[in-house]
Amino acid sequence: MCPNRKNEKAQCSRDFSHQSGIGLPAAIFVITLMAIIAVAVNQLISQNAQTFEEELNLTRAFYAAESGAGIVMNTVFPPEEYPGYASTAECVSMEREYDFTVPGLNQCTATVSCTPVMIGTTNYATIQSKATCGDVERTVQVRTVY
Repeated sequence: MCPNRKNEKAQCSRDFSHQSGIGLPAAIFVITLMAIIAVAVNQLISQNAQTFEEELNLTRAFYAAESGAGIVMNTVFPPEEYPGYASTAECVSMEREYDFTVPGLNQCTATVSCTPVMIGTTNYATIQSKATCGDVERTVQVRTVY
């Protein structure tokens, strides 16, 4: 490229100063792109973790509401009084609250009410159970004849 002559040395250094390359801008672009991808992946993982926690609490709330309805069904229709429910079943219009402590439903509460309705000569009991786990809520409603 540049011969080792004394008179051409100035010209060789001038040629090197005017050279430019793509290496440094490409490296900066790649590093910036990788940083953006890392931030996007981090946000995606964070969103997935929040969604998973919400889904878990929704499932827990559903089972807590179902358990609350089941508890009240056992009070309306006590198993030991089977098959005489026609004369012994009673739906008391009172709201009850249950705090669950079993694994899987701990820190969940269910508020359950039983509303008696008579249509014609038929007695109906509407059991509504509203459960809360964390910041999510689920409701289960059961209607039965007694």
